Amino acid sequence: MRNLLLGALLVPALLASPAASAFDPDTPVGAPEPAFPVVLESEESTTIDLAFRTAFDLPKGAEATATREIDGRTYQFRPAAIHLLPNNVGVLLSLGSLEDAGHGDNGVNAIHYLQGGPSGWQTQGEWLDRGGVGTVGNAATSWAFSDAIGKNPYLVTAGGGVWQGCLISSAVLTELAPDGPVDRGSFTDAMSSGAGLGQKEQGYDGAIVAAEPDKSFTVAYTGSKAFRQRYVLKDGKYELVGKDQVPGC
Repeated sequence: MRNLLLGALLVPALLASPAASAFDPDTPVGAPEPAFPVVLESEESTTIDLAFRTAFDLPKGAEATATREIDGRTYQFRPAAIHLLPNNVGVLLSLGSLEDAGHGDNGVNAIHYLQGGPSGWQTQGEWLDRGGVGTVGNAATSWAFSDAIGKNPYLVTAGGGVWQGCLISSAVLTELAPDGPVDRGSFTDAMSSGAGLGQKEQGYDGAIVAAEPDKSFTVAYTGSKAFRQRYVLKDGKYELVGKDQVPGC
C-alpha cells in the first residue's frame, strides 16, 4: 500500500520525449514505456530546470523554485515532469506546496504549455487548477503521462490524505488538449484502513490497465480483493459504470 500512510507523499515520474532534447539540453531522453498499466511514480525530475525557469519567468541560472501568491496564500513551486506534444510543445508539470497548511488545505498543480524551438522554450499558456492534489498543503503526490487513453495525451495526477487512520487517494485524468488541459474524470487509486480505532483492516491499489481511446478506460484493483471497474466518457466526463466497489473511509 502506498507510502502515503507514512506521511505526506513526495513526487512521481518523468516521461520525457527524445525530441525535447533537441532544444533543451537539460531534458534527458526517456526509454519507451508500455502503454498499460499506467503506472504513477513518485520521483521528481531534476533535469528540466530550463523549462521551469521559462514557465515561471526566472532568470538564467536561478534555482528551480518559484513562489506564487494565489488567493492570498503563498505557494512554493518546483518542477516535476515534462512531456512532449506534437509540434514540439512541452507540457511541464510543477508542484505547488503550501507551508503551514492545515489538514484540509490542498496544494496546487501548475501545468504550462511551452513551445520549443532553436532559441529554447517560449510559454504558451499556464493553468493552476488542474489535476489531483493532496491534503496538508501538498500538490499531486504521484503522476504519469499516457498516450493510450485518447487521441490527445493525458496526464494522470493523484493525491489524497489520511483521515483517522484511513487513507484515500484519488487520481484525476487530465486531457492535454491543444488549447489547454481539461480534467475529464477521476478514480480512487489507493485506499487503506485499519490504523484507526474499530476500523476494518483492508487495502486496495488501482491502475488503468486498458482503454478504448476517447470512449472508456478500465481500472484494475489489487489488495484485499481483486476486481475491475470501467469508466465511460459521457458529456465530456468519464463516469463509473455500476456501483463503486472501493470502500470509503
